[in-house]
Amino acid sequence: MDLQTGFYTCTCIQIAWIVVSAIWFWRRSDEFPLILSLFLFYVFAFRFWALLQGWAAPVNISPLGFAPVAIENCLESHALGAVGHTTLLGVYILAQNTATWVPRVIALPRFLHWLRPRTFVLVVGCAGLATLTRRAVGAQIDAGKSMSFEISSYLSLFPMVLISAGILLVLLWKAGGLNSLGNKIIAVTMLGAIAYLTFDSSSRFQFLGWILAATIILAAGLPFRRKALFAFLGLTIAAALFAVAGTLRGADDPDVALQEESVNRFAFAADANMLDGFVLLRQVYPEMLPYSYGGEHLEILTRPIPRAWWPGKPVGGYLNKLGIIDANSAVTLGISPSLFGSFYQEGGIIGMVLLSALYGFGFARLIRFSAVIHPIGGLLIRAISCAAVVPLLRGGDLPGIYAWFGMAFWPCFLVLYLWRKELLTKVLPAAPTNSFPVTQSFAPVVSTR
Repeated sequence: MDLQTGFYTCTCIQIAWIVVSAIWFWRRSDEFPLILSLFLFYVFAFRFWALLQGWAAPVNISPLGFAPVAIENCLESHALGAVGHTTLLGVYILAQNTATWVPRVIALPRFLHWLRPRTFVLVVGCAGLATLTRRAVGAQIDAGKSMSFEISSYLSLFPMVLISAGILLVLLWKAGGLNSLGNKIIAVTMLGAIAYLTFDSSSRFQFLGWILAATIILAAGLPFRRKALFAFLGLTIAAALFAVAGTLRGADDPDVALQEESVNRFAFAADANMLDGFVLLRQVYPEMLPYSYGGEHLEILTRPIPRAWWPGKPVGGYLNKLGIIDANSAVTLGISPSLFGSFYQEGGIIGMVLLSALYGFGFARLIRFSAVIHPIGGLLIRAISCAAVVPLLRGGDLPGIYAWFGMAFWPCFLVLYLWRKELLTKVLPAAPTNSFPVTQSFAPVVSTR
């Protein structure tokens, strides 16, 4: 198959999945496949198109001993991405046969009364602590310490807890838990502070996930047209802010041509270099390093152990494992290979296909469960899932990604655990697979005023 034919074939497959996901969203009000398909199309097909047209330059780490990213190798990685995309979504659609439409979000008044003051305290406390931890990390970096080897990840990742604070604030707003003008003013002020503190070039994928979660919560229960319009606006705003964050990362003077540079970075997929990362990773496995055969996922359990307690703890990322980057390196580098690249690292093409199927089934069961429990509990689970899937699809150091999830979402997990009898109880029957449209009836909202 020649280059052009292969590119168009893989691209058509990914476009077809966008169409299928849009229809799925229309019929089942399940936005998860659409978010996944749009992101994968952007980082594979659109990135490849930008490289073919010369709009963007491929990642070049040849000074570290890697061969330049060749277009022919990009085609092979694009094809593998399309296979992973098809496997994951195909299994998901087969296993997730429940509609997730919620006409209106219902919340127990006593739950909202309990959640509101605790969320306010969480925001204030975590905002202050996040500021202090960032200063502490910055001081250690200025002192010459290595970010990956000598600085505690608990410190560097702690500010991500603000993502949960933002999600809970938006959930309170949606559920009617902000029952006075004063509470709403406080919430808006807090959301502005959270956006400011989480808008960072190094964590822009997490920021993108937080905006998606807020969009999903606010759009819940709306008629389809309004929900689709709201989702489109949310995605547009998220993409614009993502591009601006990428521009701030590489600009010496962010105020100079910021708007033009942001548009160019997004339009030319400058930050969506997962395709390049997949090509580079395939130079490493299995020629330089053996397949990990599940070791990447097993390291999720050991990653929380502080390196001070376990000095010989295995490092993450193939550059670290090869010894190209260590504690004495002046820079920290990592090119994300997409989630399918991380799966490829586990066991080649067979490992990629098997893990894509397992993840598709796991996500399907989670979303299906969220559709039959108490509406506000299910909505919180879907918001967390969609916020997590963006950095997960980016791929790379999977133990590190799951560490991000733990630090970012532990307040939400704690809320679900403490109120598990009220929020995680199955109260709705599973919708039949041929249901269209689906209407679910809930008790009327009880005012908390």
